Amino acid sequence: MWETFESSLAFLKARGAAGICVNGATGEYAGATAGERRQAVTLARKVMGDVGLVVSGAGACSLLEAVSRARDAEEEGADAHLVPGPHFFPYSQEDLREFYLQVAAAVSRPVLIYNLPQFTNGVDKPLALELIRGEERIAGIKDSSGRLDILEALTSGGPDDAVRFVGNDSVLAEALRNRWATGGISGVASVLPEVILALWHSSAETSSEEFAAAERLLDEYIVQLGPWPTPWGLKLTAECRGLGPASTALPLSAARRTQAEAFRAWFEPWWAGAAELLATVRPEA
Repeated sequence: MWETFESSLAFLKARGAAGICVNGATGEYAGATAGERRQAVTLARKVMGDVGLVVSGAGACSLLEAVSRARDAEEEGADAHLVPGPHFFPYSQEDLREFYLQVAAAVSRPVLIYNLPQFTNGVDKPLALELIRGEERIAGIKDSSGRLDILEALTSGGPDDAVRFVGNDSVLAEALRNRWATGGISGVASVLPEVILALWHSSAETSSEEFAAAERLLDEYIVQLGPWPTPWGLKLTAECRGLGPASTALPLSAARRTQAEAFRAWFEPWWAGAAELLATVRPEA
């Protein structure tokens, strides 16, 4: 397993990824052991060396566990912590304020709020702005909500050095058009880095042929990814690209196996055309 994981990281680095994020929702952190999460950081640091950014998720169901996972990541060389709200039970924004303040006080590396309301407790815009503007160690946000209001508010109202990461690929192009993002942590990039990087590299001129082509490819892929639990669809894509066999947290039903075969049949010709198109609009890709 770890050999495949490390080779996948090397695949991303070789294609121009500026950094690696591990132990996020796409990494299925809730089903990983503490040792597995630590090892993911160890290998990410090994692959990225002294240059690339390594961000590690500290998702947990309690403050003590979140701090423990963050400290493990720091010991293994993580540069920043991606911290979602505690999962499972609903908590108020006041509860989340105390949670984020205490996590930030307990670690030595920058904290990114991980706004993931689909799976954990989401952070509302007033609280996100308060924490990022008021707490030095809370450096910014990865917003995976599919909304862009927090990134827009940070862009217009600062602070100027706030990290504004898009975490939902369905709104990435919109964020780039409006100059609301300083970066992104993308699930799609884990298996199709060429598409995401083409979008980013062309974002200085969003009316360009390259930007339009990359956006169209991303939209087409997201439609196919939509019926799947996101990690399953991404793993299936990785398998189609020869990065390693797909595995799923639950056994595939007969309907899912049929769906997987249909995805494979779609992906091969689609990716052949996509790669050809990307090479045309950006020959060095």
